[in-house]
Amino acid sequence: MSRIAILLPTRNRPEVLKRFWKSIVDTSDEISLISLYLYIDDDDTVSVPVAKELQSKFDNIFYYVEPRIVHSDMSNALFHKTQGEDIIFLGGDDLIMKTKGWDTLVKNKFDTIEDKIDILYGKDGGESQHPVEFATHPIVHRKWGEILGYVNPPYFSCDYADTWSNDLADAVGRKFMLPIFHEHMHFTMGKAPFDSTYQESRRRFQQDNIPQLYRSLQDKREGDIQKLKTYIEEYRKK
Repeated sequence: MSRIAILLPTRNRPEVLKRFWKSIVDTSDEISLISLYLYIDDDDTVSVPVAKELQSKFDNIFYYVEPRIVHSDMSNALFHKTQGEDIIFLGGDDLIMKTKGWDTLVKNKFDTIEDKIDILYGKDGGESQHPVEFATHPIVHRKWGEILGYVNPPYFSCDYADTWSNDLADAVGRKFMLPIFHEHMHFTMGKAPFDSTYQESRRRFQQDNIPQLYRSLQDKREGDIQKLKTYIEEYRKK
């Protein structure tokens, strides 16, 4: 039976974190086959009590208090702590899962993909700001991470990690939208206050010149695309 790991960096959002997990519990067909992995910065004192509270009620929640690292690399740190789950959901604490049985939809789709190379995704309510074909919170198989050496590109202090993953998936023709709605409660859509976590993200975007960083890594992206293409071709020959 396939299991799902939700990788979730979170920072200074205890109530939002509880809201996210409640939505997962309320909508999943088999919550016992879903694990939540939390990355909490070691200067974030408000998230730890909530993580402990959730863990006391659910034995499938794991949290790690670690030094602050590049944001997009937090998911990779969590990936290395997973316990063999087949499917990896790159979550966000400002999501609310709305679709009942989303986990069954994900597992059933991956059952039809022999080589397991695909990005699955759903709508997030932000289609006025990005194309409907854009996967803001990718769901991948463990095989994706094994081939690339990461489940999330480990370079970005904010933003553009999803752009990277979409570029790879588009290049190999492996991206599929499921009838899933996980609402993104983002401040840019008027669904959340412009809290300290969002504010820090905006500052890092400017300071680190994220668009330029993305462009400078084109060769790395092309190399990773080739890794996926090579694996797909070799699998077809089996």
